[in-house]
Amino acid sequence: MQQVTDNIYALVIMAMIGLSLLAGAFVLIQAAARNRIWRQQQKLLDAHIHHQQELLHAIISSQEEERKRIGMDLHDSVSSTLSALRMMIVKLTRESGSSQQPASPLGNECKQIIDRVITDVRDIAHNLSPPLGSAYFLHDVLEDLSERVNRSEKIAMTLHLCETGILEQLNPMVSLALYRVLTELVNNTIRHAGAQQVNILFSVLSNELHIEYRDDGIGMTGTARAGMGLHNIESRLSYIGAAYTIDYPGMAVTVHPDAKTGTMKPGITEAVVVNTLHKGFRMVIRLPV
Repeated sequence: MQQVTDNIYALVIMAMIGLSLLAGAFVLIQAAARNRIWRQQQKLLDAHIHHQQELLHAIISSQEEERKRIGMDLHDSVSSTLSALRMMIVKLTRESGSSQQPASPLGNECKQIIDRVITDVRDIAHNLSPPLGSAYFLHDVLEDLSERVNRSEKIAMTLHLCETGILEQLNPMVSLALYRVLTELVNNTIRHAGAQQVNILFSVLSNELHIEYRDDGIGMTGTARAGMGLHNIESRLSYIGAAYTIDYPGMAVTVHPDAKTGTMKPGITEAVVVNTLHKGFRMVIRLPV
C-alpha cells in the first residue's frame, strides 16, 4: 500500500513538473512572439521615419533646385533685359535733348524706375539662390541680407554674429536651411508685426549654436499665425535636427525633434507658458554643433 502511495506522489510531482515546464515554455514562446512583433513594428517605424526623411530631403532639394533655376533666370535674363531697356532709354533721352532744350524729366524718371526694378530683381534672385559654398558662408549671406533690409528702409535689422569659424564649419545644407528660416522670419515681421526693429543674435552655449531672433512688433495675431509659414520653418529645422522656442506676450512654445519619430513635437512642460516680460515676437533656435 505504501508503494502505491509513493507511486501516486511521484506521478503527481512529475505531472506538476511537466505542467510547470509547459507553462514556462508557453511564457517563453509568448515573450519571443511579442519580441518578434515589437522588432517588426520597430523595423516598420524605422522604415517609415527613413522614408519620411528621404521624402523631406527630396522635397527640400527639389525646392532649392527650382529656386536656383528661377534665380539664375531672373539674374541672367530679366536683369540683362532691363539693363538693355535702360540703355535704350538713356540713348533716347540724349537724342531728344539739346543745349537749347533739356531732356524730358520723364526719361530720367523712367531710368530711376528701371534702376529700382533692377535692384529688386537682383535682390529677389539673391534670396532665391544665395551664393553659399566654398567662398561664401552663412555670416556672409546674412550680412548681405541685413544690408539689403536696411537699405529698403522697411525695418531696421541688427545682426550680432558669434565667432565666424563656427559658422564656416556648418554643412552648406544646414547653412541654407538656417538662411531660409531667418529670411522667412524677417519677411513675416515686415508683413505682419508692425515692428521697427529686428535683432538676430548668434551664440554658442554647451556645444549648441543658439540663434535668437527678436522683433519689437505686436507678437503673433491670428492672421499672422495663419501666414507665418511655420510649417516651412518647422520642416527645415526638423531636417537639420534643430529645436526651437517661440515666445511672445501670452504664449511660449518649445518644440524639439522626437528621437523616435524624427518629427517635431511640443515640449511637455513648456508647451503653454504665459510670458509678459517683453514685447514682440521671439524665436530661439538650438542646433548641436
